[in-house]
Amino acid sequence: MLKKASFLIIFAAIWLTSCTKDPINDLTDLDSQVFITNHDKSIDFKQFKTFSIADSVIVVQDERSGTALTDLDKQMLSSIISKMQSQGYTYVAASSKPDVDLTVARITNTYLNVTSTPYSSYYGGYYGGYGYGYPSYYSYYETSESYWSVSMLDLKNANATTKTLNVVWNAQIRGSGLANTDYFSQMMDSIFGQSTYLKIN
Repeated sequence: MLKKASFLIIFAAIWLTSCTKDPINDLTDLDSQVFITNHDKSIDFKQFKTFSIADSVIVVQDERSGTALTDLDKQMLSSIISKMQSQGYTYVAASSKPDVDLTVARITNTYLNVTSTPYSSYYGGYYGGYGYGYPSYYSYYETSESYWSVSMLDLKNANATTKTLNVVWNAQIRGSGLANTDYFSQMMDSIFGQSTYLKIN
């Protein structure tokens, strides 16, 4: 009877464990996304009424940079324009002297990583009273990270002396599914939802 009860307890524990979701592997692309926003706390965003946006996306890959306007980029720019308008801003051409300008960047960084295997040359065990270990060796592997970055530049209060523009707001979107245009609306909801100070209407 005791053996039977023990068996049932072990079986129930295994069954419950097998039904539990893996908190990492079961994440959807949207669940994996992280939104980081920062702003200049000295700025009253209600002073801004109009905005423009760059007509292309900055592409940064490791130490190289350029611009692009793929269908993906066009969709991202369009999503930002719509969200800015919903916050009360008026979209104007860059030639119309807008109060702020937005720039969008697609950034990809690749890192070379080094690992030692095993971690110690004395790693091993014992055989017939003798200790043994494996020789250390190094292996290399690459990891890559891609993310979107959106920045708002203050054109209204440009420093004419130093010819500089202040970045008054920045948002980064990291995680999986960043090239899925079906997620763009939710991405915008997330970064602007974290930035309620941007709303002027």
